[in-house]
Amino acid sequence: MMQELTAWLDAQGITYVPIDAEVVDIPDFGKLFLADLSGVESIFRGDGENPVFNLMENPEVLMEEGIYHVAFPFGRNWYYYDLREEFRFNILKYIGRSQSLQHQVPFVHLGIHTPYELLNGSGALETWCRKAVWLGQKALGICDRNTMAATLNFQKTCVSAGLKHIFGYTLKMQREETSVDVKIYALDNRGLRNLLKVQRAIMVDSEIPSLLYDRLLTCAEGCVLVFGTRSAYWMTDHPRQVERLRQGFESVYYQVDASEFKADRIDREQLCALQHYFKSCYDKHTGRFSVEPILIPDCYYPDKDEAGAKILLNKIASGAAHEQSDDQYLKTVDELYVQLSQLFDGSWDFDRIFARMCRHTVRIAEEAAAAFETGHMFMPEYMMREDELQKYGDRRTMFLRLLDEGLQAKIPPTEHDRYRERLDDEVYIIESTNNVDYFLIQWDMVCEAHRRGIATGIGRGSAGGSLVSYLLGITSIDPLRYGLLFSRFLVPERCGLNWKDELTVLAPDVPLERGGKFVEIHSGESVYRMLPDARLRVLRNGNEITLSADELICGDEILFDRRDCLWNLKELETHEQTISTPSAV
Repeated sequence: MMQELTAWLDAQGITYVPIDAEVVDIPDFGKLFLADLSGVESIFRGDGENPVFNLMENPEVLMEEGIYHVAFPFGRNWYYYDLREEFRFNILKYIGRSQSLQHQVPFVHLGIHTPYELLNGSGALETWCRKAVWLGQKALGICDRNTMAATLNFQKTCVSAGLKHIFGYTLKMQREETSVDVKIYALDNRGLRNLLKVQRAIMVDSEIPSLLYDRLLTCAEGCVLVFGTRSAYWMTDHPRQVERLRQGFESVYYQVDASEFKADRIDREQLCALQHYFKSCYDKHTGRFSVEPILIPDCYYPDKDEAGAKILLNKIASGAAHEQSDDQYLKTVDELYVQLSQLFDGSWDFDRIFARMCRHTVRIAEEAAAAFETGHMFMPEYMMREDELQKYGDRRTMFLRLLDEGLQAKIPPTEHDRYRERLDDEVYIIESTNNVDYFLIQWDMVCEAHRRGIATGIGRGSAGGSLVSYLLGITSIDPLRYGLLFSRFLVPERCGLNWKDELTVLAPDVPLERGGKFVEIHSGESVYRMLPDARLRVLRNGNEITLSADELICGDEILFDRRDCLWNLKELETHEQTISTPSAV
């Protein structure tokens, strides 16, 4: 039994020290007791409503000896549970220390295919990151084919795991009648935007999942291009096109991947392409490559014993009769070294070439800084037409004028006061939660639908509780007539705001400097510019009053809410003692 456990630990690359026939010590994890389940009929026994692990040894005795983990086999894997915690299955992977590597070459995995690449990649993002950390990786890159669905969650998962993330994308580049596999990696947010453009071009604008060569060149800024392994022939046949790509992209590389396949045809194509590249693209006299190689093994599952998942996914996707080998997992540098070294004879300085290929992965990881902004909400901005700019001037004025027009057209004059009170409350919340553009966009869509003769509904769900939606013509339901609540539709908490804690900023005892077009307000080292007619809530002598910015006096306590900040502050927080000549407002 112990031999089976140690063999499994060896296969997983887990460092351990045998203690006796029942216990092993795993550095940075603790002592592990081997539970003998041969004398029990099942792993669990009943104890009321809670199942109990069928451990024959006394847990208290084990813990007195400093043994806190109990291991047991189940299926193809080994599991453990912590005696100090309520029982749960924990797979015996990525624990303690990984075994020391013979080749201490800096390297970053950039070829992860996640389960977001449907029916091809597998393994939870948390699992990928956990194994990468356990292997000593400092960063991790994904390269799903024809999708960026994983990117945001991948970024969040990497941050939680302490890893740097790299966004990549695998696609087919089409030129004339030929298509070749390429990968694109974003180095900065320009590159991230270009990856998003590539995604749209392939999945929305194109009838086939590929990108034309010329279109690819327009998405090069801020990105690195990597030719797929089987692109070696195209590279050598089209040197001028390769040079154009090199001029557009930040860097251009060739992917070295020697992962094996059981289908002999695929295996031979892969290896022949590698052979062609090193024969045709490397000058042994100068030691230079026409296109630099980079080591990017495509990984579709975290561990070797999880290859069955990919086989199953591929059979579901295409009914493929062949089965890939168990070689497309997240390998150590040692495993990659052994795999590739078999392809080179003694005439090559393989150690130098291997280090060179690995170094390029580190360079990409070091330069990669593309990231989604997750600190606040993003709303699309309504783009005013020229006639709207001339009529209204700005979006806020347009929004309020449209509401006034709707009020005059739809509500009897005798009801204006009652409806105006409800409208002011809704507008206050909409402005405070930065949703004016949202309503203008919805209004524009409905107007365009009516202009084209497209029928629209009366409204659905909680939107029926919005008087603003009714006055703008977005819905056809008068919420006051039916006693519908606006709070069912929109409250600050649903916009990620904490109404009490984040919506109000207190600025006591503010000295003032009046200007012709703005009021300058100092609060500590912060300086604010406020429109003179901005309506503010102020505490003066303990009383809350409402006044204009140009009516402030020193000693007033100003209550800035989100609404004021959105529409009235010209310099939210400059951290300057003084402000130079004011710009036009």
